[in-house]
Amino acid sequence: MPRYRYKAKSEDGRVHCGTEEADSGRALFVILKSRGLYCYEYSSQERTPAACSAKLNQKQLPLLCRQIAAMLTAGVSLSRALEVSAGSARDKTLKAALAGLRENIHKGRTLSEAMEEMKGVFPNLLIYMTRTGESSGRLDELLHKMAEYYGREEELNGKVRAAMTYPVILFSITVMAAVFMLTMVLPRFASMLQEQELPWITRMMMRLSFSLCSHGFLYIMLILILMALFKGILKCPSVRLQADRAVLYTPIIGKLLRTVYTSRFASAFAVLYGSGIGILDAMHTVGRVMGNSYVEKGLAQAAERLKGGVMLSQALEEQDLFQPVLISMVAAGEESGALDMVLEDAGSFYEKEAARAVNQMIALLEPAMILILALVVGSVVMAIMIPVFNMYSSML
Repeated sequence: MPRYRYKAKSEDGRVHCGTEEADSGRALFVILKSRGLYCYEYSSQERTPAACSAKLNQKQLPLLCRQIAAMLTAGVSLSRALEVSAGSARDKTLKAALAGLRENIHKGRTLSEAMEEMKGVFPNLLIYMTRTGESSGRLDELLHKMAEYYGREEELNGKVRAAMTYPVILFSITVMAAVFMLTMVLPRFASMLQEQELPWITRMMMRLSFSLCSHGFLYIMLILILMALFKGILKCPSVRLQADRAVLYTPIIGKLLRTVYTSRFASAFAVLYGSGIGILDAMHTVGRVMGNSYVEKGLAQAAERLKGGVMLSQALEEQDLFQPVLISMVAAGEESGALDMVLEDAGSFYEKEAARAVNQMIALLEPAMILILALVVGSVVMAIMIPVFNMYSSML
């Protein structure tokens, strides 16, 4: 019997870590639930198939779900569907994952158990939905839903990445242009400018240029150390929580991320709740796919409020995590008894809102970054040209 290492929370919010023997990850959930513990992270201490160590990315998940769902709908057996999908897959990671699934299926495991055995390769949400599909006899239908969900997530994440990448590229160009002019251009004029009285901007730039030329390697090492230190600090749960909270309230970017999280919550919750999963389990599962520890903690607190008999709309409103319109739509869905349909519509609506917010952010950041680039380069040019013009004026 395989042994699992787990992390779980009790009803009072305390974290429990340990190991437990269980037939599968699903059996581990049942064992821990009987003890009043909710498992949110676990890993098998048995070795997974060597070829399947890489995690599937967001682009591969829609294809995986769509292929398997299509063949199951056509009456193809699961083992054969995995074999055909693995044979036609061009991506090495996807091919290895499908081969690993087929290997576990041949050992007598269900698809969800096979995914659990390859812990870290498949996201928890997909494993959870696969298990629900197996128990309800609607595996093909739920895999179709997951293909659509991951497809929308990839499209939205791609737009967000594009929005974040553009200002980073402009900032990098600005820094490289400034460093080039300070280390390559300004030193060429230094000897010519030393014999005259220099304006303050030129003196400042020359000091900076001398410092970069003399201690450039130390500055690079300092930046790398600070980046590594920052990355290490972010691994601390309390620091990560505060950082995730801060970014949610950052001007411009915070508004965009809040819209993205609203869309992600609505879409994921609609898929889970519409598939017959209980509202509390859905809340905990959605929290783990949000990608923000502050939002995850808020959803866990909202789930605790649900246990006390509070309506979902009220519990979400108290946390102030999502856009106000979503809260109104959730309240309407609760009153009408069509919460899953309302949230599905809300997810589609906020996907479009997120795309619009991305375009707005690019429209705001583009001129701002170009202006900063012009100011930085212009300052260096002025530092060079002002004393040059003064020198030529004195010669006339």
